[in-house]
Amino acid sequence: MRPTILRPNASPVDRFLSVLNASLDEGDALEGKKILDCGAGGPVPPLAIFAEQGMDAYGIDISPDQVERSRAFCREVGLPMQLDVGDMRSLPFEDGSFDYVYEHYSMCHLSKADTARAIAEMHRVLKPGGIALLGVVSQDCWPLSSYGEERAPGERWMDEHDRLVCHSLFTDREADALVSAWDIAWKERITLHVGGGSATKDAWMDLYEEAPAPCAREEWAKQYPDRRNLYRYVHLYYFLNKPQPSSPDPE
Repeated sequence: MRPTILRPNASPVDRFLSVLNASLDEGDALEGKKILDCGAGGPVPPLAIFAEQGMDAYGIDISPDQVERSRAFCREVGLPMQLDVGDMRSLPFEDGSFDYVYEHYSMCHLSKADTARAIAEMHRVLKPGGIALLGVVSQDCWPLSSYGEERAPGERWMDEHDRLVCHSLFTDREADALVSAWDIAWKERITLHVGGGSATKDAWMDLYEEAPAPCAREEWAKQYPDRRNLYRYVHLYYFLNKPQPSSPDPE
């Protein structure tokens, strides 16, 4: 069977697999370990790379169409994965059901309150000592106006494909607070310079009030040829451990 090759922006998921492998005790193996992908729909589901290791792979996605696309992939390549329609804000699993849990670009369109609910649910279904990967969009993205109109602090809304979509952006302090119930193995900031290539000179000048650093309009106009380096998408990733319950103090 040909190994699954993920998209370049899914590199944190590849790294998560490496982290899980490195975390194993001597003589242990990933085969048979139970993993959950919250947001597993799509034509090339990242969950496949875990199923290829013999892991017991589960995935949920709120979109029936996206779940069917993942199921079609499974049928095509012959990989066993349990894929169902589900909401990561209310996961249909018992407490402590999984050895590992992750999401990748699945919480981006949740409100801030729903993001906190989804993370709490991932914490709930993970076994104590289990490992998780999750991430949120950073407030350090630029230009913020490209994510829509701000209707609440850090929550921006815009029309996409004839529907209103939320983009929640977090400060570092807000993001750290979301995972306060976990032990943070490490935190990673990934910056992608995307967008801007098709922006006209007039559109660029309309962004003057959002300039990353104060400058004269004439200086802003001169930066137009270098606009691709100023547009940035910033994602904060967390590799997390669910703490073991504390032992009661001896009397």
